[in-house]
This record gives sequence, structure tokens and C-alpha cells, in this order.
Amino acid sequence: MQGIIVTDTKNNKSQQPAEEIRGTTVYLEIESPGRILEGTVVTVQISGGSGFFVARDKIATNFHVVEGAIEITAKRIDTDTVYTVEGIVAFNVLSDLAILKVTEEGIPFILGDNGGVQNGDRVSAIGYLGDKNNTVEGVVQKTRKRSRWTRIKAPLEPGWSGCPVLNSKGEVIGVHSRGNKLFRSIGYAVPSNTLKVLLEVAEDAKVQSLSVWQKRHNVRLHTEYKGLLGLFRVIWHAVKGTFQGIRASIKQASGDHEGAIAIYDKIIASRLIGSLKLAYALRGIAKSELGDFQDAMADAHEAILLDPESYNGYYSRGYVNRAFGKFKADRSEITEAQSLYQEAINDYTGAINLKPEKAEIYNNRGWAKYLLGQLETEQGNAAAQSLYQEAVWDTDEALRLQQKGAKFRSATYHTRGVAKVGLGDHSGAIEDFNESIRLNPKKALYYHDRGLAKGALGQHGEAKVDFAKATELDSDFENTLDTKHRQ
Repeated sequence: MQGIIVTDTKNNKSQQPAEEIRGTTVYLEIESPGRILEGTVVTVQISGGSGFFVARDKIATNFHVVEGAIEITAKRIDTDTVYTVEGIVAFNVLSDLAILKVTEEGIPFILGDNGGVQNGDRVSAIGYLGDKNNTVEGVVQKTRKRSRWTRIKAPLEPGWSGCPVLNSKGEVIGVHSRGNKLFRSIGYAVPSNTLKVLLEVAEDAKVQSLSVWQKRHNVRLHTEYKGLLGLFRVIWHAVKGTFQGIRASIKQASGDHEGAIAIYDKIIASRLIGSLKLAYALRGIAKSELGDFQDAMADAHEAILLDPESYNGYYSRGYVNRAFGKFKADRSEITEAQSLYQEAINDYTGAINLKPEKAEIYNNRGWAKYLLGQLETEQGNAAAQSLYQEAVWDTDEALRLQQKGAKFRSATYHTRGVAKVGLGDHSGAIEDFNESIRLNPKKALYYHDRGLAKGALGQHGEAKVDFAKATELDSDFENTLDTKHRQ
């Protein structure tokens, strides 16, 4: 539907539904197996839902609308124009979202920012009721900054699942997902910012036909779970996956990346629910430690596809980009290294947006900014100073968020210390290196970098003591002029 006219003018104009809505809405007719005999579908069940264009060739709807579908017909609500559904390009079970790829083009809606939505805001929704008058008005009843749902008071029917919820500007601020069994006028919408994240994934994803998509482990498992089939197997897989994941993490932390990869391989091959996305994310990190950057990147990307709302995949991809950037920098491939470091920073930022209380991400982003700052310094670019300062701010936040954990805090103080060196604050850097050494006195790198800072201040005698200690702990630091840091 396009060009909906709203005549209500009683209330404040800033809270009025949009006078003209630009976008194509569709009705989705779903064919799914009704009865299966000896592996063959012998009856077909017909159901319906709504959807709307979010790109010229992509339609957003609910996961539960298309779950189990063997065929989908998409019809434009106001003209009965039919769009050919090629398959699924992205989905998220937890957020109840799916994005379909179609052959023909429609007009995409503008996706708004649900962050500005407030209780009491007027909204409109466009869905399917079997006639041409498919618009209802309502109000936002409850919204929370980090909630998966926005509660809306509006007379939404079951066939409206997947329809757009619009603000007064005609922008999509949510996707209607489900109603309330006790109160028919209450509905719940998935926030538009969640849809934006999934749409970004869809841009680079390959189309999967319905038959292939339905065989994906998490799709099939969710279908079984809804039907109370295989419930105990789900629980067992979660427990088993957790135990194996712990074993792999221990190996990875000790530097046995190959051993960790072998365990992650088993988790992934077994499709152990509850551990799958994390296994891909951590296997990607382990592979990057071994220099297998292409496969590492593929694992990180798969983790994102499995759950675009989890920080794990973005953190993994940031780690891989940073490691690959270091690899390029060590080979004087500066342009490629700069690009990879920036990609790492972007990925870490994405992870922080999804998990803002995770201190480790801030430290890793700070380290990536420091590494990029080093390259900018070598190129004589003033941008280095901004990067060093941002690295200090990131590590400040990391230390604020995590007050315990000697190993983590020692590494974070070191990141802040080298960033301060970049800013020319050698005295401040020495204070941070002192704290790193107090928390982890066995790390040669901390003595080495403190020696460099002391040397810059003319404290050459003390610098030699630090260099000697670094060499005692790790013979790689025999060359005291080596400034290529490792962390």
C-alpha cells in the first residue's frame, strides 16, 4: 500500500500519524506441510502474514510467518501485484525477523531510529485484513532502550504479523510481531534498529531457497521446539556444547590454538545448539592467531549471520581484522594495514553498541586505534594524535567497567601507556606501565615499553635495568630498540 491519507487532526500535529506513507506493503500467503507421510507432503496448510519492502528487492517480515514454508506468495495489498520470492537472505530467530529476496522491485520504506520513540507517541500500522482499508492507528505503551520489544496499543489482528509500525513522519520504528492473548488491543513490535542490523547482514548474504533454508540447523531446531519435538535433545546439546566450549577456551587461553580449533570443529560439526555462534566466533580468533586470516574471516562472518544481535561475531571479526592488519603492517603493506585497522575499529564499535558493558571490547578497540595511530605517525599524519587520545578514552572506560582481573587490567594499563607515549606523555605512560608490572610482573613487554618511556625522558640507567629484565623474561627483547609492540 502506498499514499495512505489520514484525516484525524484533533491532537498535536507532531504526534499525528503520517499524512503520506511511501512504501510497498505486501500480504504473504504461506504454504506449509499439513501432513507428511513417509517423507512426502500429502496435505498443505495455508496461512498468512504481512511484510514490507526495506530495499528495492527485499521484504521484511517475521521469522514465525515464514517458518516451515515450502512456498511463499507475496502480493501487494492495494493492487494484488505478485512478487516472486527467491528465498531468504537473512533472519534472526530471537528477534522474530526474516528478510526475503524478491525478483521484482517495490518501494522501500524509510527505517527510522526507534531510539527516539517515547511512551504515548502516536503510531500507524499497515497490514492485511482481507480488504483495502488496512491501516490502524495506536499509541506506544511501553518502550525500553535495550528491550527486544516495543509494546503498542492498537487493534492488530493475527494476519498483521510482519507489518510495519510507523511514526508521525511515516518512518518504520518497528515490525509487529505478536499480540497479547488476554488483551487483543495490545501488540509487540521488534524495534527498527534491530531490523537495520539484520538488513546490513542481508546486503552481503547469499540467497537461500526455502528448501535449503528450512534445513538450516537453527531453523529446523526452532520448528521442532515449537512442536515440542526434540526438546530433551535441545537441552542435552546445550549442556554438551557448554562443556566442550569450556575445554576449547582453556586450550585457547593457554596458546594451544590448534587444540582449540579441533574442539570447535567438533562443536560445529555436531551443530550443538547454544554453542554454535560462539564456536564460530572463537574459532575465527584462533585461526587468526595461526595466520589463517581468510578462513578466520569466514568464521567470524558466519557467527554474525547466526545471530546479528550478538556482539560475538563482530568482536571476532574485529580481532581478525586487527591481526590481519598487523600482518600487513609488518610487511610494510601500509595502505592495506590502515584499511584493516579501521575495519577492526568499526567492528569493535559494532560490538560495543550491542554489548556496551563489556570492558574487553573497549581495550581491544583502543589497541586497534593505537596500532593505526602508529602507522599514521610513520606517515606524518596529524590524525595519529586523535587516535592516541581515543585509545586513552577507550582504556579509561575499560578500567572503569572492570575493576577486577589482574591479567585484563594489566593489559589495559599497557594499552593506555603506549597511547600516552604516542601523545608524548611519557611520565603518565610510566605510571601505567608500573601498574601493568605490579599486576603482571612476568610480562617482558611491560618492562621493555617502560624502558623506552624512561629512555625518552633521559633516564637511561633505569631504562637499561628494564631492558635487562625484559630480556631475562623473554629473549625476543634482546634488541632494546625494537618498538613493534605485541599484546
